[in-house]
Amino acid sequence: MKPTKLRVVVFQEGDWLCAQCLEYDFGTQARNLEDLLSDLQRIIVGHVAICRENGLKPFTAVRRAPKKYWTMFRQSKISLPPRTFRFSINRRGFRLSPPEIRVAPLVA
Repeated sequence: MKPTKLRVVVFQEGDWLCAQCLEYDFGTQARNLEDLLSDLQRIIVGHVAICRENGLKPFTAVRRAPKKYWTMFRQSKISLPPRTFRFSINRRGFRLSPPEIRVAPLVA
């Protein structure tokens, strides 16, 4: 089975760091990068766990992120190393690899 691949853009809004998944409209915010990525991980793993528990295919009912986040991701030249995101789900025919994470440029 081909693993589900995710792309995430990280950006700043005021005093908050924000993370937005592109393929599936999951987002979160935190005061620091460690908490931000931990919360995003919790959201994604929780979604997969709840779907699997209820016999549903993960992500099928989740829309793509709005276009502005895709644009932010494409314009970014800064990638975070894969090890920054510490999970890999590979159970019962479902595989999720660590996402590609890019930091969006600051907009003045």
